[in-house]
Amino acid sequence: MSPLVWILLLMAVGLTLVLLEVFVPSGGVLGLLAVLALGAGIVTAFVEQGALVGIGVLGGTLGAVPAVLGLAFRWFPQTPLGRRVLPPPPSADEVLPDMVLRHRLRGLVGGHGRAASELVPWGSVEINGEQLEAMSEGGPIAAGEAVEVTGVQGRALVVRVATVVPPPAGLNRPVEPPAATGPEAAPLSSMLEDFDFDELRRNTGSAKLLDPPPPANQA
Repeated sequence: MSPLVWILLLMAVGLTLVLLEVFVPSGGVLGLLAVLALGAGIVTAFVEQGALVGIGVLGGTLGAVPAVLGLAFRWFPQTPLGRRVLPPPPSADEVLPDMVLRHRLRGLVGGHGRAASELVPWGSVEINGEQLEAMSEGGPIAAGEAVEVTGVQGRALVVRVATVVPPPAGLNRPVEPPAATGPEAAPLSSMLEDFDFDELRRNTGSAKLLDPPPPANQA
């Protein structure tokens, strides 16, 4: 068998072992055998065919090995072993947040709420009675502190400490006491001023009882 046939055979065996190393888990044994076969082919080319052939075989090996590895890694995910080893690519729903939830969260921008837990910077906030995931825009936020929604990041709200604390629900206006309707509603002084004593004299005929006593006769 001519040296050129041996060179081609060693190169074919080496590239085949490189391909099998990707598909068959051998713990690196096939990879080591591939390096030995390719190295033996290159050395044989230099020794038996001269420097020119040896350089050609070396250049061909350096170009063939990356090409074989690229094809192997391209086919590997489609094999049964590749489907078990490599996870499937994420779906569009997993990559992009839920658009309905995202639009609803955007509607909360500018709203106010309270920190349901400590945000350092991730935590949860309570807005309109609903607990939502949130992150702090600045430093940590203590639980129970008033927060303001400034944006949306993924499925979470971006909040900061509220500069103006909103009034609690149901206390937007001061509660006014009910107006008094009984006799105690008006002061006693105004009742005496409005009372008509002359009318009382005419109706009862007892004007003398109501008139003040005459002054005592002076000597």
